[in-house]
Amino acid sequence: MKYIIPIIILSFVLLSCSKEETEEETTTELEGTWKTACYTESDNKSIITTATMAGNVLTFKDEKHSDTSCATDYRLKEESHTFAMGDSGKFTITVGTTKTTPQSASAVSDYNSRSNCSANDWELNTAKDCTVAEDSQGDTVYCLSVLSGTTLYLKCDGNEQPTSFTATAEDTFTKQ
Repeated sequence: MKYIIPIIILSFVLLSCSKEETEEETTTELEGTWKTACYTESDNKSIITTATMAGNVLTFKDEKHSDTSCATDYRLKEESHTFAMGDSGKFTITVGTTKTTPQSASAVSDYNSRSNCSANDWELNTAKDCTVAEDSQGDTVYCLSVLSGTTLYLKCDGNEQPTSFTATAEDTFTKQ
């Protein structure tokens, strides 16, 4: 009977250490560079997305191509955000900055005709800061990640925390 209280205290100490180590391992496991395979969107343009996680910074490099095989550059979008890990693969992203670079004459024409990022003076291979125009800086995005070996499945939503998902090509990243 005299050992019950020390055992209970020891159990609480071990459990609290275990949880901290698990959360730290999750962040550490996600650190690095992750990349999708080439996938085609509904507009018949293709994309390769590269995500890099370091510390609490998450950057995305979104390479859009005007063909379905990721061979012909269309535009480059680069984003930098911060993130905070939660439990069970859940985390939040605080939206940071976005810059866009048209990499083809057709992207320049499209962006100027639509006043993309509130600008109509787009030039080939010249980046523009689209952070203010997208009006989302500081917003929270809710994400769920599932790690399986060197494959990361990632689903994010701007409105609510995903609890499950069916992975698609755009949600599937491979460790680089």
